[in-house]
Amino acid sequence: MYTQTRINAFQYFFRSQRVNATIKKRQRGFPLHFISFKMTAKQETQVDDGNIDTATTESTDRPEVIVNYQYVPPEWLQNCSPLGPVVRVRKSLDRFIKSYGKKLKLAIYTLLLLCYFAYFVGAMVYRFGDEGSIRLLVFTLLVLFFYAIHTMKRMFGNRVEAYFNTLHKERKYPSKRTRKVMLRLVTAYVAVVVIVVIIATVIRRDPYRLVPVSGIAIFTFCLFFFSKDPAQVSWRPVLWGYLLQLVFALIVLQTSWGYDLFDWLGKRVTEFLDHTDVGAIFVFGEKFTDHFFAFKVMSVIFFFSAVISILYFLGWMQVLIEKMALIMQYSLGTSAMESLHAAVNVFVGWAETTTLVRPLFDKMTLSELHTVMTNGFATVAGSTLVVYVLFGAPANHLLSASVMSAPAALAISKLFWPESKETKRDTSNDACVIKREGRNIVDAASIGAITALPIVAYIIASVIAFFSLLGFVNATLIWIGERVGLIPPEYPNLTFQLICSFLFWPLVFLMGIESRDCCVVARMVGIKTFINEFLAYEDLGKVIKNNQIFESYDGPWTRTSNCDVFLLDRNQTLTGGVISEHSVVVTTYALCGFSNITALGIMIGALTAIAPDRKEDIVRVSIRALISGCFACFMTACMAGILSE
Repeated sequence: MYTQTRINAFQYFFRSQRVNATIKKRQRGFPLHFISFKMTAKQETQVDDGNIDTATTESTDRPEVIVNYQYVPPEWLQNCSPLGPVVRVRKSLDRFIKSYGKKLKLAIYTLLLLCYFAYFVGAMVYRFGDEGSIRLLVFTLLVLFFYAIHTMKRMFGNRVEAYFNTLHKERKYPSKRTRKVMLRLVTAYVAVVVIVVIIATVIRRDPYRLVPVSGIAIFTFCLFFFSKDPAQVSWRPVLWGYLLQLVFALIVLQTSWGYDLFDWLGKRVTEFLDHTDVGAIFVFGEKFTDHFFAFKVMSVIFFFSAVISILYFLGWMQVLIEKMALIMQYSLGTSAMESLHAAVNVFVGWAETTTLVRPLFDKMTLSELHTVMTNGFATVAGSTLVVYVLFGAPANHLLSASVMSAPAALAISKLFWPESKETKRDTSNDACVIKREGRNIVDAASIGAITALPIVAYIIASVIAFFSLLGFVNATLIWIGERVGLIPPEYPNLTFQLICSFLFWPLVFLMGIESRDCCVVARMVGIKTFINEFLAYEDLGKVIKNNQIFESYDGPWTRTSNCDVFLLDRNQTLTGGVISEHSVVVTTYALCGFSNITALGIMIGALTAIAPDRKEDIVRVSIRALISGCFACFMTACMAGILSE
């Protein structure tokens, strides 16, 4: 096929004379095509709208010129632009990066590692021995340790797994019955060692610590007696849940290095959260602390949620959660989904974790559904954990309580609603990878901050509503009490807090609370159970401030009928009372959970929206899950009551 066209480029090179040519170009499908230009001085060929007009001119001595020109497609003519060399360099660079991308990435990482190593050596040489240098050293060693484990798993993990699979097929691996016997022996051995250590180090010095030990036994018996199916209870998750709690409590509460570690972590958390003030001052002004709860406390949630979202984007949180879930799965014998859900609940709230198990809701057994709800009731979100710190609760014990509650929730859940039948589905792939959100760090931080909006709205709405309801209930109870003569100073006012102080008195006593502090702590536990934990921790914060005032007072004092403390020399009333440091620690563990009536209604609504077909099952297990969540917190408090100084 031949076509006719005009080449402007040809005219560009021969401006001295008007050249009209007929160009015959054959389309061969190749990048380059060869065409011929034939020019004579006697004949001029014009192309005008497809009509060829030939005119003969005067003869001259000029010879016939035949020019062979290589045709370039129109897109190639862009190279004639002055920026053509830049474009060619950029395309060459893209091809180079595509060909040697892995080597370039390795070279960049190596350079960054060498730069960090040089900085690390310089920092250690310049100043070593202070807290900052120790922090840098520990951080570097931890990163190297986990990177080495990750590298070994990537290099040898498949080989090790294949080796054990081969042993299992060749029946050289211990049988299931043998493994079960070995696990029981290991469980018994660990239990005996832990009990002996507790008796030798704690109970021997203070026999009163036998009270929380009896509390664990009584709580366990009650849960077993009222279990959904006592005959189907598997004691492996129960015992290993208690053992993990005890081991962790021993590390935190009975070893100096464990206590110092969590005390250091608590201080670093408080120091880290103080950076929220920069954003709060910019938005609300220098006097933002005048409205402490709304501007100071709520601002922390936005900041912390953004940081957690960044850690998820980087993949660091996924690694930590995966390892925690692996430990609980192989020790407690729970499914991968249940273990993963419990591990995630340590760091985020139950509302966020429901998205992880959403694809499995239709396949869950009632026991697994009960476990998921118990995990949510027994733990707290990291974003709300910071609120309790700002109220005055000790940060180190809040951190340890949030971790200890995970195995406690699994243990209590499997005791109160055991698995009555074998799950038919394969649970090995339940612990799916948590997806990252955001395209970069800035986007991840923005998503995290926006995600905190409903959390802040829930907290503010709950506090306003339930403070108002509590005021109304107390005013009504006081009026009812006055009708029968319950009038101060002879008798205390009849209030909701007073009722809770009597109702929960036996429970808090079994946790190891000293008898003189039981009325104060029982009031907080009642508020936490019937209203929410924010009001309870606010009450605890007031009591901690009262403790500081009381420690600086040396004069006479008396305790009123409603547990307040009156300082005679100062004529001052410490509203809310005072408690010992041991009771503060135990109370911190007892209140650390979402198990309250308010959360029950919210959780039922949220889970029903996710799985509407299982609404009846969700409502059926909800009350038992709430009770299990409460007792999981009580069990954690008993552990603290045994081991805290």
